[in-house]
Amino acid sequence: MKKLHLLPLLAIFACLVPMLQACGGSTSSGNANGPVTITVAFQQFGPPPYHEQEWWESAKAKVEAANPNIKVKLLPIVADEGSYYTKLDLMLRTNNAPDIVREDSFLVGSDVTAGYLTPMDSYLNSWPEYKDQWFPSMQKITTFNNSNYGVMDGTDVRGIWYNKDIFKKAGLPTTWQPQSWADILTAAQTIKKKVAGVIPMNLYSGVPMDEASTMQGFEMLLYGTKDTLYNYQTNKWVSSSKGLKDALNFVKTVYNPANLLGPTNDIALSTTAGNTIAQQLIPQGKLAIDIDGSWLGGNWAKDGAAPWPQAQTTMGLAKMPTQFGDDPKYVTLSGGWAYSIAAKSAHKDQAFEVIKAAFAKDLLGTYDIKTNGITPRKDIVSLPEYNALPNFPFFTDLVNFTQFRPGFPAYPKISVQIDTAMQQVMNGTSPDDAMSAFSQSVVGIAGSDKVEQHP
Repeated sequence: MKKLHLLPLLAIFACLVPMLQACGGSTSSGNANGPVTITVAFQQFGPPPYHEQEWWESAKAKVEAANPNIKVKLLPIVADEGSYYTKLDLMLRTNNAPDIVREDSFLVGSDVTAGYLTPMDSYLNSWPEYKDQWFPSMQKITTFNNSNYGVMDGTDVRGIWYNKDIFKKAGLPTTWQPQSWADILTAAQTIKKKVAGVIPMNLYSGVPMDEASTMQGFEMLLYGTKDTLYNYQTNKWVSSSKGLKDALNFVKTVYNPANLLGPTNDIALSTTAGNTIAQQLIPQGKLAIDIDGSWLGGNWAKDGAAPWPQAQTTMGLAKMPTQFGDDPKYVTLSGGWAYSIAAKSAHKDQAFEVIKAAFAKDLLGTYDIKTNGITPRKDIVSLPEYNALPNFPFFTDLVNFTQFRPGFPAYPKISVQIDTAMQQVMNGTSPDDAMSAFSQSVVGIAGSDKVEQHP
C-alpha cells in the first residue's frame, strides 16, 4: 500500500476551499482590519434592462458611501422562477449562505419552517418608517407564526378587467361595478345572447394554469364567501364548506358546455392560457370579462408583449365583489416579493442596515415605477410618476383590503388539489363529488388532525 503524502494533500485542500466558498455565493466576511461584506441574492432572468440589479447598484453605492465598514456584494441568480427557488434553496442550506435574499412572499412560511430565515421583529420595531409607511397588509403578508420575516418590495392585486366596447354592444353600462357573483354571471349571459363571436368571460381554472387557477380563479371566489381555505383560529385547513362548494358551482356555471360562458377547453386547459388571454383574445376584442391581475396591462404597453394603444380607452376595471355583496363587499388577493435575512448570515445587523437603505422612499419608489409594481409604501403613492402609471391609483387602493394565500408548507400541494377539483367540475363532475375528493386529498396532505370541515 502506497504511503500518502500529507503536505501535497493539504496544499490541494487549501486551493479548493476558496473555490467551494465561491460556489456558495456568499462572502459575508469581516475582521478587525477590514469591512464586513454583505451579499444580496436575487433573481435575474430574461433580456435587460435588469431593474433589480439597477436598484441594488444604487443601494450599494448609498450604503458604501455612508458606511465605510460595510461592503455590498450583489449576487444575481440567473434562472427562471422555478429554478431560482431551487438554486436559492441550495444556497440557504449551506454555511456560506447569502446574507440578504429575495423571497417570494408565498414561500416565506416554507422557508421559515426549513430554518432558512431570520425573524426580523426586533429590527423592524426599531425602524419607525416601516411601521408608519408600509401598508398593514404588506406587513402581514411576510408574517408567519406571529413573527415577521421580510420587507416587501412590491405587490400585485387582482380585479375584473372588462371591454367597454363589448359592454356597449350588449347594452350594458360601460362604467360597471358588479355587487355580487350574480351580477357577473348576468353580464356574461347578456353578452353571450347579444354579441356574437365573443367569449363572455374568463375565469382561470384547471391544472395546466396552476397557481393562476387557484389564486385568480378559485380563491377570488372562496374569499368572497363566509368560508376560507385555512382557519387561523384553529390552525387547520378547511377541506369542505358551503363556500367551497359555491365556488366550485360558479366554476361549473362558467364552463357548462350547454351554456358556455368561458373559453373552450383547448384554451382554458392549456399552459399558455394566460398569454392567449392577454396577448390575443383581449386586444382582438374577443373576450368581454377577465378576472385577472394588476400586471395584465403591461402586455399592452408600447414595449409590452402585445402593444395595444387603444387599451386605455377600451378596457374598464371593477373590483371583485363578495358572493352576495356582504361586507367587506369586495375581494382581492396579493402576492409579491420580499427581502429577508438568511438565518445563517454572520452579520445580521449590517444586513438590516443594507435593507433599510435600499428600501428608502426614493430608491424603492424608482424601482416600483420602473417595474410597474404596486408599491407597499404609502408615501410612494404620492409620487407623480407613480400616479401616472395606468390604473395604478385603482390598484393601489385595493391593497387596503387585500388577502393572501396561506403561507404554509402544505399549501403548494393543496393548491394542486384545488386546480384538480376545478378541472373535475369543468369536465362534468358534480361540485359535491369534487369537494369530497378534494377533502380526502387535503387529509392525506396535511393529516386528519390539521383538517376541519364546515357545515
